[in-house]
Parts: sequence; C-alpha cells; structure tokens
Amino acid sequence: MLVACGGSGSAAPAPGEDYRPELRAYDIIDSYDTDTATPNYPPLALNPYLYDGLYEIFWSVDSLEDYTVSLRINDRASIAGSILINSQVCGAGRRCDQSGSWICEYTNDFFMSCDDSSREVDIYPLVRQLPQRVYLLLEVCDRNSGYCEFDYYPVTLE
Repeated sequence: MLVACGGSGSAAPAPGEDYRPELRAYDIIDSYDTDTATPNYPPLALNPYLYDGLYEIFWSVDSLEDYTVSLRINDRASIAGSILINSQVCGAGRRCDQSGSWICEYTNDFFMSCDDSSREVDIYPLVRQLPQRVYLLLEVCDRNSGYCEFDYYPVTLE
C-alpha cells in the first residue's frame, strides 16, 4: 500500500517531468531472514536476540531531485504520531541516490537505530506487551514542495 500526503507549492515541472519523488520499492529483511522482496513471505518479526537485533531496510525511488528518506515506527499504519528512527538526504552524488539501504538494530531495552548512528531512539512509548504488532514506515519527501509519500509493513516486536 502506497499512501501520498502533503501538497504542492513548487513551480510546475515541464510537461512529462515530475520532480516529486516516487517510492518505487520498500523492503525489509527481518530477524528471521524473511525478505519482503520475495513473493508470499511469512509475517515479519524483530527479535533483539537473533543476529544482535539487526534487520535491513531497502528502498528504490524515482526522483529527479534530492529527497529525504525516513524510517519511522508506529502502533498504526500512519505517519501521524510515529517515532522517527532514521532520516537521510538522498540524491545525485550522495550516499544514496535512486536507491539505498540501512542496517538497523532493535535492542532488548526497546531502542532502535540505523547504520551505526550514535542516536538510539527509545520506542518504549509504543510498547504495551510483547509480542506486539507495530508498523515500520518508510517515507520519502520532496525537499522543495513538502510532498511526501510512504509505505509500511506490519512487524511483530518480540
């Protein structure tokens, strides 16, 4: 499911050109090596005791300009009220351009981080009882117009 949000506010692109980023693919490899890029994958789960709590995020975007990509977590499939785990500016000449990936970590004391970031994010406010279903949301936003779209996966925290 792909959801668009935001609005316009920048000059209209030339005919046939759309400067807004389009999220083409978003995939996760979870604690059990479940890969959402394979058809008919089983439900996703994150376990802090398997592979040191590591999981992977992958994305592909079609964008003519720089964009911001963000990983968020929420107890519902909505950006509203979500907790930001990681964010990065992508584009030509940057670490990520039309695609990218992060290695992220889920710890047994309810913190998440990505790509060896020194910033660990406390997700405990979302946790009521384990196991618990949450949603990992990947959002891409245009840096000029405020246009954003996102996709998500339901994931069980163990």
